[in-house]
Formats: sequence, structure tokens, C-alpha cells
Amino acid sequence: MILSERERTVLAALVDLFVREAGPVSSGHIREEIGLGVSSATIRNVLHRLEEKGLLHQPHTSAGRVPTRFGYQLYVTSFSQPARLPGRWLKRIQQELMLDHHSEDVHELLTRVSKLLAGLSSNVGVGVAVEEHSDARIERIEIVQLEQGRLLVVVTLDDGLVRTSVVPLERHYRSQVLEQAQSMLNEIVVDCTLARARRRLDVALVYRLGEASELARAVALEKGRIFEERTTPTVHVEGATEIMGEPEFQNPETLRHLVKILDHPENLEAAMRDSVDHRGARITVGMSSTDGELPFSLVSAWCSIAGYEGRVGILGPMRMRYSLVSALVSRVAAAISSLDDARMQEE
Repeated sequence: MILSERERTVLAALVDLFVREAGPVSSGHIREEIGLGVSSATIRNVLHRLEEKGLLHQPHTSAGRVPTRFGYQLYVTSFSQPARLPGRWLKRIQQELMLDHHSEDVHELLTRVSKLLAGLSSNVGVGVAVEEHSDARIERIEIVQLEQGRLLVVVTLDDGLVRTSVVPLERHYRSQVLEQAQSMLNEIVVDCTLARARRRLDVALVYRLGEASELARAVALEKGRIFEERTTPTVHVEGATEIMGEPEFQNPETLRHLVKILDHPENLEAAMRDSVDHRGARITVGMSSTDGELPFSLVSAWCSIAGYEGRVGILGPMRMRYSLVSALVSRVAAAISSLDDARMQEE
């Protein structure tokens, strides 16, 4: 979206004022903030154009304006730069994460990280560690025919995990055919990683004939689901008390949405997984759910935590100090990864 220089200046000033004061912003207030030699009437015209573009909203006819989700998004991408963290915050991060914590396990570290982020930002702190099982090898595969045209597939991995999936069948098969198909599948995938099993099934059954091959191909068609490389996330969330002090949560509906999110932290893990890369903090303005768009933002970053792939983040209202929060999340993620590097060198 293309904005004039004056529109950009007014939008940035309005978002900054709204974040600080948590109330609709008037044209007069913006005029005082930016100090332009223009009248309040001129600024009102600019506000009207920004509202037409979907960047602002006027709650009541006589009220000032507030940013929309799209207004926040444009502000984040165009104006927000990581801020310098206060010295007391840097000292707190050093105390909590960098001093003689090399022996702690992942749960203890996640708890402390999420509490640290919550305490400094007055929002919800989130810490996630993801244990991957991609190196496990297949020990055996078993198939059991069920009623109503279904096949139970049981995959046992050499790390002790047992995975089950149900595959649809077009017809019923004799027990002898089941045994032959099971032997065929074991011949192809035993001692393979999950990724290699998927690749082998792509080619190993192409030219095989007979009922057993037909049944084995039915299993192979579901290989992406049966042999998926799953992960086990550990999620820690802290800060419900801190964030409920924000004025947004005087609204019962907003409070209800927050409680629902905190009751299902696995949804936060999914949102962080989708939004995080290895290049620093990522900001997601507005969160999607079965209830529609929620008025929350999530700032998250990748890190290495106690030997696992991890993510740390802050969940808060869209009225968030994005520059400061993104700098905080990036700094904590870097500190945790440095701690992990030090632990690996000692080992």
C-alpha cells in the first residue's frame, strides 16, 4: 500500500500514541505529538483517508481513531525497528540465563525463560522445546484388517515409539494376502528412517503384481501420514496475571479469548512454528482461531534450548510496544542459544 509522507507520519504518530495511552487518538493530540505546521482540520483529513484505506477505525462518531489490524501490520513492517533494551533488563537477562545454569533440564529452563519474558514485558511469556524423532529407524510394521473396509497399520520404531494409523480399503483381503503384504512392507522399510521409508515406498512397489502388492500399495498411498516425522513439543506459558492488568482485558470477550488460548498452549506452539525462522524475531499481528480473528499479537524467535530446537515468544494485545518486545525476544533467544553452545563445548 502506497502512503504519502504525511500519511505515514500521521499513522506512525497515532500508533505510538495509542500504544502509550490505550485510548482513541484525536487529531489535536497528533498535531501536538508530531509538531507539523498544519491545522487539526488537515490532520483530520489525513485520518479520514487512512480510515478509508482500512488502517484506522473510529469507535464512535465523536471519538478519535484507533489502529486496525492492517494498520498495525503496516506500522510493524514500515516503521518498527528493534529498540535498545534498558540496562536493568539486560542485567536481569544475564542473571537469569547466563550464570551457572549449565546443568538444568529443558523444563526448568523453559519455565524460567517464560517467566522472564512475562515479567519484563507485562505480557504472556512462551517457551517451547521440540524433540525430534527423525533419526529413529523402523523395527517392524504390522497390519490388521478391521471391519468396514479399514486396515490398521502399526509401526514400531527402534526408540520404543509405536505409531498407529488407519488406512481405508476398497475391499476385503484374505489372511494369507495380509501376511504376504506385511512381509513385503517389512522387506522394504525395516531399518529405514521414516524419511527413507517414504522414499523407498515411492519406487519399490511400482512393478509388483498380485493382491499382496495391491494391499501394500494401499499402505504406501498413505505413507506421508503413516511415516510422518512427528515432533513432541514441550510448551511453557507464564504471565496470565501480568497481561490481565492491561486495559484490553476489561472487555469480557477479550478476556474469554485469552483464557481459551492459555487453556490450549499447543495452539501457541503451532503459531510459533509457522511464523519463526532463524533470522531473528518475527511478529504476527492478529491471531486466527475458530472464533475468527483475535486481537492478540505474537512476537517469537528461534533458539537452541537444552539440546533441542526451541522457540521463545511473547503474546500480548495488538496494542504492543513492538520495537521493545521484538528486541527483548531476540535478546533472550540469543542468550539461550549461547548458553546451549557453552554447554556443548563443555561436553
